[in-house]
Amino acid sequence: MLRTAFFTLLLLIHCLVLRVAPASSSSEEDDGSSEQEHAGHKKSHSHHWGYTDQHTWGSVFTDCNGKSQSPIDINTKNAIYDSKLPSIALEGYDLTDQPALTLLNNGHTLQLMLPPSMRIVSGFDRVYYAAQLHFHWGTVEEPGSEHTIDNVHFPAEIHVVHYNSKYANISEAANKPDGLAVLGAFIGIGLQENENYERILSALTDVSVEETKTEIPGFNARHLLPNSLERFYRYTGSLTTPPCFQSVNWTMFNDTITVSRRQLAALEDTLKMEQNQLLRKNFRAPQLLHGRYVVSSFSESPNQQTPKIVPLTETDPSTRVRASTGGLGEKQRGDILAIAFGGLFAVTLLAFSMYAFQQRKKYSKFKKDARQNVIYKPASKEEA
Repeated sequence: MLRTAFFTLLLLIHCLVLRVAPASSSSEEDDGSSEQEHAGHKKSHSHHWGYTDQHTWGSVFTDCNGKSQSPIDINTKNAIYDSKLPSIALEGYDLTDQPALTLLNNGHTLQLMLPPSMRIVSGFDRVYYAAQLHFHWGTVEEPGSEHTIDNVHFPAEIHVVHYNSKYANISEAANKPDGLAVLGAFIGIGLQENENYERILSALTDVSVEETKTEIPGFNARHLLPNSLERFYRYTGSLTTPPCFQSVNWTMFNDTITVSRRQLAALEDTLKMEQNQLLRKNFRAPQLLHGRYVVSSFSESPNQQTPKIVPLTETDPSTRVRASTGGLGEKQRGDILAIAFGGLFAVTLLAFSMYAFQQRKKYSKFKKDARQNVIYKPASKEEA
């Protein structure tokens, strides 16, 4: 009976290991993601595009077929540390003196229009003026960040779009090789409400219908980005929506921002697009690097904290991984495997101990019985 229980438990542990292992094999190129870098272009284009027909973008917008497209998967092991990368410095992000800011549901994303007084004053060759910020998100089951870290998708992503001050406006800069600079950050789920994000999210019901807008009071937009801007990845890419101009200098911060589950749910379940459908999963699939390099402002070390992830099981055959505030993805899977094999070892040891105890007990009983059947008599000289 012990042997049967042992092998049953072994089978259960084996099934657990098989269930955990596939989570480490997510695709580097095609994850069903999407992006939206509205650099001022609106629906004036003759072709009405959507996130469900990404494979057709290139037939209408030729730049979408380029070899410097975004978003990408950021492979942290391949990122090149560049000690000469200048730090990011921002000015004018405190908009509390602004009478009002325009919030828009354009049918592709939630977009907040920004004044050019907001700017990046250090980090690039020239000053870059802010134009707008927007978000990308998914669903509870399918995280919706555009970029990924080691094939890991985060629940959402924020992009703050700036244009080069050498150009008159964002429309002029949008298709220039040095035209745009986008600051991006991953949004995770935390236990507490994010008061700064609530300034935007509290107005979602006012823009629930496509092509509607409202005004919200000014606030400090700097608090929408991570506290530290020192650790980031940098690469050259494109708008992540048609017309996919390859004009973006991307900066993706390593540190994440957190909002509550309720706040993220409001973003996922409130906004509508055409035909009264929920605006969800507005992210583009990761694009190939085609020889491009990703540089980082920091070097990796064994003790370094990296974005935290937790595995997510989906009905979709191509398993994706969702990021949040729980332990590291690879590390967590390793921990589960370690616990499984540790449990197997413990069960084996217990079964062996019980088996040895039973054998010892049986031997003791046999020895006792044997002694009872022996008649003792003193040894004679001959027997000695």
